[in-house]
Amino acid sequence: MSVAVAARSTTLQSARKLKATIEKFAADLPYKREPYSSRSWGHSLHSLCCYQGKLKPAVAYTLVSLFTQEGMLVLDPLGGVGTVAFEACLQGRRGITNDLSPLAYAVATPKVRLPKLPDALTALDTFQAGLRQENISEIDFESARFGLNGSVSDFYHQDTLIEVLKARRYFLSIKPSDADLLVKAAMLHVLHGNRPYALSRTSHPITPFHPSGKAIRKSVVEHVRRRILRLYKSELPKTYCHGHSHHADFRDLPDRHELVDGIITSPPFWGMRFDRPNWLRMWFCGWNAEDFHVASRAFLERQQTVSLEVYRKFFEVCRKLLIPGGLMILHLGGSDKHDMLATLIAQARDQFEVLSVVAEDSTKHERHGIKDKGLTTTHNFIFLR
Repeated sequence: MSVAVAARSTTLQSARKLKATIEKFAADLPYKREPYSSRSWGHSLHSLCCYQGKLKPAVAYTLVSLFTQEGMLVLDPLGGVGTVAFEACLQGRRGITNDLSPLAYAVATPKVRLPKLPDALTALDTFQAGLRQENISEIDFESARFGLNGSVSDFYHQDTLIEVLKARRYFLSIKPSDADLLVKAAMLHVLHGNRPYALSRTSHPITPFHPSGKAIRKSVVEHVRRRILRLYKSELPKTYCHGHSHHADFRDLPDRHELVDGIITSPPFWGMRFDRPNWLRMWFCGWNAEDFHVASRAFLERQQTVSLEVYRKFFEVCRKLLIPGGLMILHLGGSDKHDMLATLIAQARDQFEVLSVVAEDSTKHERHGIKDKGLTTTHNFIFLR
C-alpha cells in the first residue's frame, strides 16, 4: 500500500463510530426533513439538465456529508448525471463520476469540472459560429423522423429544427472541452419542456411526451445563452473543488483511476430503461433507432434483466477500486415483485462485509407529473466495507 493511500486510510471512521452513524442515519433519514425535503433544495447545477432516474440531491448530500470527509476521493461508478460526485465536490471532496451514457456524461462533466463563466461564453460563441458553418443534408432530416413519442421533427418549428440538427451535427463533430460540454448540457436542458425556456412545442421537461400546441420559431443560441447565464447566478461554495468525469463501462475503471476512499452509487432500479424516457436527448447525443435496440444492451439496466450475475463483476471491480477499509454505499430500489435486493446483498458478501441495510418506503414519493414510476416500493441503503 502506498504512503498516500495509507495516510488516507487513517482518516476512515472507526467501526464503532461508523455503526453509530449508520444507526442515526436509519433513525433520522435526514434528507426527508426541511430544508432537504424541498423539491427545489440543492445547488442550481443539480438541475443543469432534467433527467428521469436522477438520484435526489438531498440523498447524495446526506450520504456524502455523513460518511465521507473533506479531501477524500469519492467515486460513483454508475454516476448518471453526476449527482453524487457533484455533491462530493461541493463539500470539499474530489468527486469522481462515471457513466456509459453519452447524455449522462455530457451533463455530469461540467458539474464536477465547472468552467469559468468567460470560458463558457467563449465556448458558446464558438458554438454559434459553428452553427453558421454547419451544412445539413437529407441524412440529418431523416434522423429527425425517428421518435418514440412522435418524431423529433414533430417537436419543433421548421426553422428551429434546422438549428437543432446543426447543433447535433456540431457536437458530434468536435472533441468537447469541459466548457463545450456545459454548452451541450444547457442545450440538452432546453431541448424539450413545457415552459418558455424550451425550444420545443409544449411537452414534459423530463420525459418528452408527444408535443402539443403551436410550433414557434425559437433561437437555439439565445435559449442556451439564457440557460448558462442563469446557472452562473448561483455561486459555488468555497469548499468546491474540481473532480473527474469518465465516459466508460464500469468494468474499465480499474485501468483508469487511482484507489478511492469511498464509493456511493445507485444501480439502475429494476424495470427502468434510462434511454427510453430520455430518448430525445439521447438522439441529440448521436443515438439512432438501432442504438435503442443494440447499443443499449451494453447498459447495466438491460443486462440485469437477463441475469443479476452481472453484479458479481460489479462488486469485484468496486473492491479493486477501494482503499483497504473503504466504505461502499448502494442506494437500491426494492420490490416484492423481484429479488434484486436480496440477490445483491448475497453477492456483495463475496467481496465485502455487509454492515447494514436501511429501508425507506418510497410509495408516496413525488411523481413529477409522470404516472408510471416503475416497480419500486422501497429505497434501500446497503452499507458495505
